[in-house]
Amino acid sequence: MTPQRLLGLTASHRKTGNSEIVLKAVAEKLPSWELSLVRLPDLKILPCKGCYACLMPGARCNLADDMEWLLEQIIGADGLIFAVPNYVMGPVGIMKMIADRALQAVAHYDRMRGKRTALALTLGREDYRGYADTALISQAAALGLFISRTELFYGTHPAEAALDERFSEKTASLALALSGEKAEIPNPGKRCPRCGSDLFRLRDGEFECALCKARATQEGSLLRFHYFHPEFGDEGREAHMKWLVGKKIEFREMKERLSEIQSRYRGGRWLSPRQEQAGDNE
Repeated sequence: MTPQRLLGLTASHRKTGNSEIVLKAVAEKLPSWELSLVRLPDLKILPCKGCYACLMPGARCNLADDMEWLLEQIIGADGLIFAVPNYVMGPVGIMKMIADRALQAVAHYDRMRGKRTALALTLGREDYRGYADTALISQAAALGLFISRTELFYGTHPAEAALDERFSEKTASLALALSGEKAEIPNPGKRCPRCGSDLFRLRDGEFECALCKARATQEGSLLRFHYFHPEFGDEGREAHMKWLVGKKIEFREMKERLSEIQSRYRGGRWLSPRQEQAGDNE
């Protein structure tokens, strides 16, 4: 029987650091799966130009980098696990760079939708978690992936996370989520059941999810969710993609007017380290 394919993606530069060890520890609990690894910082991922070209029928992203290769690796996997370090209260920047290319993934949604994905956030201290786990959930979900479980692993030094008494329990929970035996939002009543966020805004006396605009009222120490904004369901996402294509077409009709405005603001004194280096060499 062909083994199931587990793709482990680490966003850390560290070799055999906490993130890499978490990936391999989860794979140990899935002995019938075949693990392949990708170190995301080694990839060439360019900033999205916001041109919407990749949304047009039959078109592809015109950036020459490794993003399309990465999407193909994701498509070819039966399950995914991202292990991502927390930098400055948020996921390390390569995850945002990848999430910003989410429109490129739209063409692959049929092959990526529902693909089980586990998330592991590695961090030194709970005090500095900030928005990291919520942002990580949002960034991975932007690619159309199904987030089946998220766990936090604490440890500042390389490999220190494995010393935590709950390390085996947490890696086992991620393995179970990937194998299909368990898939749930952690801390029910304290996180949005649709997107997993634990960040909320006060809106009309209720709590509104900062990511997907679900609404909840407070009952004791828990939140009771009673409204889920249609924009952030499957149908809403499809409608949003059509809206973006419409904006691309609209731009062609407005291009001359917009160009007139741009012409007023062209030029300027732009600073660049390359210009300064050239001046030093003269």
